[in-house]
Amino acid sequence: MPTADLPTDRIRQWIDERERQLQALVGGAQPRESAGPEVTDLKDGAADEAEAEVDDAELALHLAELRQIERARERLAAGDYGQCSDCGEAIAPARLLAQPTATRCTACQSAAEQHAR
Repeated sequence: MPTADLPTDRIRQWIDERERQLQALVGGAQPRESAGPEVTDLKDGAADEAEAEVDDAELALHLAELRQIERARERLAAGDYGQCSDCGEAIAPARLLAQPTATRCTACQSAAEQHAR
């Protein structure tokens, strides 16, 4: 699908805004310090460990989304934004407005999710 058929201005605005939000979240991430020997309660130590794991997982998700945004920018620049990476058909504009980093049409995304299960 040619990018002229898509509301690329709105998509670029969303991408820019989401990237700013993610950069703020990633930039504000602080390395977790080990509780060290001062923790004497095993429950407190386990809670700190669990919180650190959640923080690490959130950071990984933010970084993955930033990579998706970068790839979407590359597709926009190359002129193949909105084309399904699996079947080559056009991705519905409504899907791209809802998920601007989508790389598959709805049918191919559903098939990929079914195959992953």
